[in-house]
Amino acid sequence: MFSDKMDQSTELTSQTEIDSAVVHSVKIQETEDLVFNEKHQIFDIAPRPHVELSGHFLRSFAYFTLKHRSPMMLGEMISFLHDYEPKIMETFGSYAHFDLKRICWSLQLLRDEVQENQEFQLFHGKAPDVEDWNRFISTLDEDRNRWFSSVWLHAECYMYRRIWAIFRRSDLLSSYDYFSQKKIDATTSVVKLMRDVIMGMRGMLRSQEKFQRMLKLSLWSNRCDLSINKQAPDAQFLKLMADYESDLLVDQSADVWRVLTEAWDPVYVDIVCDNAGFELFSDLLLAEYLIETGLALKVRFHVKAIPWFISDVTKQDFLWMLRFLRSHKTAEIAAFGRRLRRYMRDRSFVLCDTCYFWTSPHDCSQMKKRLPCLYVSLSEAALVIFKGDLNYRKLLGDINWDYTAPLIECMRGFFPTSVCALRTIKSDIYCGLPICTVEWLSEDDPQWMRTGKKGVIQVAVMHRLSGDALV
Repeated sequence: MFSDKMDQSTELTSQTEIDSAVVHSVKIQETEDLVFNEKHQIFDIAPRPHVELSGHFLRSFAYFTLKHRSPMMLGEMISFLHDYEPKIMETFGSYAHFDLKRICWSLQLLRDEVQENQEFQLFHGKAPDVEDWNRFISTLDEDRNRWFSSVWLHAECYMYRRIWAIFRRSDLLSSYDYFSQKKIDATTSVVKLMRDVIMGMRGMLRSQEKFQRMLKLSLWSNRCDLSINKQAPDAQFLKLMADYESDLLVDQSADVWRVLTEAWDPVYVDIVCDNAGFELFSDLLLAEYLIETGLALKVRFHVKAIPWFISDVTKQDFLWMLRFLRSHKTAEIAAFGRRLRRYMRDRSFVLCDTCYFWTSPHDCSQMKKRLPCLYVSLSEAALVIFKGDLNYRKLLGDINWDYTAPLIECMRGFFPTSVCALRTIKSDIYCGLPICTVEWLSEDDPQWMRTGKKGVIQVAVMHRLSGDALV
């Protein structure tokens, strides 16, 4: 009895010491955060209306991302490269060990730069986008040239461009996609769901109702984002789509239908892709529906030039998906893959040339000036579909718009053709929402805009007077 009491007393003492240590550690971290915030002029306020979002605002997702998510992602990258080193050496040879050692060291230095809010550095080398990036960095004001004071979109794009630069300096791993395994795993984990979706969507005829269903499939697949949500889509995805209707804050899918059915021939649809894996699969399904029903003559896909925001589609991801589908042992998946190969061969599907605008710091309002050839190309389409949160931020420019402001106003002159945004909301940037929506959702869950549960289908319609492209 006495021994039991002693053991319990010892356990209580140990737990008390642990709790005390935790409290002490939390207080130290809070003190360090206060010192950091004061030093770097980070204010405990929400972003003001119409200002560009940045880490300056403590009550913003920009601050949370730069303070916590970005350093965590870089740390996870380093851990992954350590764990995956044997596999990498199998592919690239034993000398890859030395490249990996230098890469991990460089990634740790980059992580320190973020955490210490250091100045942005110029890029070196001969990559096609170096000159543009360096010109951009050189023109930044002094108070916009650091991680927490820069526009959030600029800081995040700069981080992923720095990661690519680190690998570019490698002798053996300069072409290695360090996010590829995550994207492959995300794809192979949903094979059964892919088959179910193919079967469930098979034989869909041309009608407004069926089109809207395909568009919403493409929308809700955007929830599958490895930079935010690492969970696979629900196995009952198709059945749950009806339940997702209550999460659709803006539904202009009927207007998108009218854009396509009233467009002048030949009808092109451009898709600015977001995530690999299940989302890319859903985008390919949507594209097939557009071709098979005669809603479009051609669908053109825009992808990222370099590994980007963990799960964004690159050319290699796109081509890998096509091979994966047509060579799969599941008959329905393989048949779908063969149809996609036919579309690629007859150029009903076009994978657009590599374009570094999508991985630049510039938002879409600057496209006409920075890359007029891309703007003209988009203007040839009857509709451009921008997928996902990052592309939405590219459209709006990371500005804290009034949430009821129309999409066309927030695009600030970017209007090559009719523009559709399919986006599940994963950041505190939005527009075109009904009155009181944000207040109502925030009262129920102050972090609702970070979860990806809510979605929008928004469109800015260009009313053309002829079949000519307007540029």
